[in-house]
Formats: sequence, C-alpha cells, structure tokens
Amino acid sequence: MEVTCIILPKRLGERLREKAEEIGYLPEELGVELVRNSLNEELDPEDLVEHYRALSEKYLADAKEFLDKGDLVQVSEKLWGAAALAVKMVAAKRGLRLEKHGSLWDFVSGLSRESGDKEIVTFFHVANSLHRNFYENQMNRESLEVAIRDIEKLIEKLKRFS
Repeated sequence: MEVTCIILPKRLGERLREKAEEIGYLPEELGVELVRNSLNEELDPEDLVEHYRALSEKYLADAKEFLDKGDLVQVSEKLWGAAALAVKMVAAKRGLRLEKHGSLWDFVSGLSRESGDKEIVTFFHVANSLHRNFYENQMNRESLEVAIRDIEKLIEKLKRFS
C-alpha cells in the first residue's frame, strides 16, 4: 500500500489529537476520515483493511522505539493503538466499522467465542490497561516489556481472522 504523509502545523496536529481522543479515534484514523469526507470519497473495504494493518504495524514499531528511548507513556499509547487497529482490521475484513470503545470490546468478545480462544480477551484487557496507563502513567518498564509481548501475541491471533 502506498501512503502519503501530511505534515500539519503544531496547533492543527494538537487539535487533531484532541478531537480524535474526544470521539474515540486515533489521530491517523480521524485524519483519513476528514480527508475522505472532504473529498467525498469512499474507501474500498480492502483499502480500509490495509490501512488498519499498516497503522497497527507502525504503532507496534513506534512502541518499541519509544521503549528504547524510555518514553513509557508513549509506549502505552502506541501499543493500545496497535491492538485497537488490529481489531478494526478484522472487523473491516468482515465489512464492519468499529467506532466506539465499547464496540471494540463487543467485537473482541465475539471473536473469542467464535474461535474458543479466551486469550484474545485476556490480551485485549492488557491493551485496555495500556490505554488507561497513557493517562495515569503508573506502569514501569518491565511491565511494558511484558505488555509488548502480549500485544504481539494478540495481533498474531487477530491476523488469523483476516
């Protein structure tokens, strides 16, 4: 998939992040939605799957870089993003769009029931705790190292559905 990067002025980038958080999106997701809507374009379902896959992989790589730098708060948020986007990737493959935090949980629970794999829910709990840690900053480096492995396992399990 070819991607195009857009560099925003600082104030617009901050506003995009704020608005994305307010409505339960990741900034890149909201950016795509805003551009898509302003151009009156629809995304092909396969394009959306690929978009979520590529962003999930990017966020996972970013989390590892932030861990190397010692920025534990960003590690948490990037791991959450990688997990949430992997879930959205599976949903998009099935023609669904998950736009609220609760819909992610419902979908993950359904995948767990469908596959009989309860670890999917367990690993998504880890992802959710990482999202919370972004605001509370309570997890130490060792906890985040374990979380990276759990999120990698979750993503691998989710790839089996797509």
